[in-house]
Amino acid sequence: MPCSLLAPSLHVGPGSLVQRVMTTTKTTLSQLIEQSNIPASLIRAVVRQMGGWESFTESAPDICRGGIDGGFHGFIYNADTEPFARRNRKLIEQMATEQAVEFGSNVFEMIQGFGCFRHGTKPTAQEIGSALYAGKDLPDGASVLNALAWYAGEEVSREYCRVTGQD
Repeated sequence: MPCSLLAPSLHVGPGSLVQRVMTTTKTTLSQLIEQSNIPASLIRAVVRQMGGWESFTESAPDICRGGIDGGFHGFIYNADTEPFARRNRKLIEQMATEQAVEFGSNVFEMIQGFGCFRHGTKPTAQEIGSALYAGKDLPDGASVLNALAWYAGEEVSREYCRVTGQD
């Protein structure tokens, strides 16, 4: 008997066993939320800002590899990132504070160390406080709100990569 008759053909089209197995192993938004310490509403906000779940899942691995400053939907223009940071600043502040404690730092030092500030002027504690607690960038200051939006986008993307094993 030929070997090809011993093993079933691996049809990969719609409705096939291979497709059903692949589909059931995809991580859903609910699974990401369940397996994460990031607040669910912040995860949802980042996914929405990126244009939905499909767009987010396509972009997240690239963000994990190279950062969000490479130009990803909803996180390119200050006109998009600053309102996002204002709407979600309490959740971003909560996540940043918890992470700073884990790093043995304070939130101001941690934010001053963000990569997006490495080639320019680092924001002052006053500029960071104004952005985090009042939702305002100080005139002529670094765009802390933009950095906070990028931080949220990168952290949610990292969490997705960790949950899906793409880290």
